[in-house]
Amino acid sequence: MRKIFLASLLVFGTQVAHSQAVEPGYLVLQRGDTLRGEVENAFWEEPPATVRFRAAASAPWESYSSESLASLYVSSGRLWRRETLPLDRAAQTKVDLLSYDVVRRQTPESVLAEVLVLGPASLRGLTLNGTRHFFVQRPGQPFLELAARNYLVNKEGATRVADANDFKSQLLRYFGDCEALTRQLDNTPFTAAGLTGLVQAYNQHCSEARRAGQEIAVRGPEVRPALALRVGALAGLRFNSVRLDGQGQAGAVLHGLNADARLHPQLGLYADVVNGRRRLALHSAVMASRFGRSEPASFGGTAGSYQWSGTVVGLQLGLRGFWPVGPRTQVLAGVGYELNTFWDGFSDYHYGPEQSGFIYQFWGTALPYLEAGLSHQRFAFTLLGRIYDHEAVTLAYSTPIGRAETTYTYTPGA
Repeated sequence: MRKIFLASLLVFGTQVAHSQAVEPGYLVLQRGDTLRGEVENAFWEEPPATVRFRAAASAPWESYSSESLASLYVSSGRLWRRETLPLDRAAQTKVDLLSYDVVRRQTPESVLAEVLVLGPASLRGLTLNGTRHFFVQRPGQPFLELAARNYLVNKEGATRVADANDFKSQLLRYFGDCEALTRQLDNTPFTAAGLTGLVQAYNQHCSEARRAGQEIAVRGPEVRPALALRVGALAGLRFNSVRLDGQGQAGAVLHGLNADARLHPQLGLYADVVNGRRRLALHSAVMASRFGRSEPASFGGTAGSYQWSGTVVGLQLGLRGFWPVGPRTQVLAGVGYELNTFWDGFSDYHYGPEQSGFIYQFWGTALPYLEAGLSHQRFAFTLLGRIYDHEAVTLAYSTPIGRAETTYTYTPGA
């Protein structure tokens, strides 16, 4: 009969990403300096709080705050510029931040926004607290802000979320003299690609430069790599619970004993293949830790002692999801399978004149695990748990009157 024999396996892990996407690029500082070299691309969805830069592959990394930057560029095609834009921070899309009124509170603000189109008419993009903002500007006109915006309504005794995003009517008033743009408007989604198509239509068909026969250079939205690789180190603690159950047998002196019940340091490496939106990842990790007790432990007063120790090496394969809870913090949750092996197993049992091996090494098992935690910038803290399955173990030992056996099962313990 198969039993769950090792439950309450907990791994407190801290992960540090040692290698993200490093690309050629440059920073322009507010004081006017231009720094060319390599930029660590963190695939930002919101304006980066800090940017890591090095002048060459052999140079040390330096961190620059967003407030110190006038411009940022990475060779995969993303460009940010600090500009004073009419920003409405009252526009919200998260349910817990919505009100029952459509609030508009636009003020000029210096922000680092992504440049999506360069041309006679331009387009900027900015995400704040999960809400998307776009800024369009045509020659001789101020910036026009287009923002996602929801609010709450009571309808038929229930509270519902309503959409107050009027970007199409705003664009119709702003670009109403450009037929090439307005005829696309009804079918345009509120996305970077959709709005880029509209602005490019104006630049290519309606701008003064086009009418004068000049060549129009436009920059489309950045195409993110479909996949990105995150590699890092793991460091944490592992707790194993292995409680013996003698099932009421006579002579089961180990009944109720927890053979481990200790925290052990654990080290390892991980690699996540992350999708383009940086919300889902294929996770793999290898980790190693000690288990058991390396020094003899007594039981039954001074009548007996046992020793049991070894190394467990685990390989994880699974899936991770990431949900933003702030500009630099994400909730992390994952599920997968862990396959482990046990090395250098050693055990010894003494009870009066009795002596034998205690618990032999476990069989490797591939069973599900669950993990949850928080990711903040380049660090993550996770809590992971899984169970093991194994046959009952028979402890055979020698006594002055002959050979005896006692059968134990492993059950969850504190």
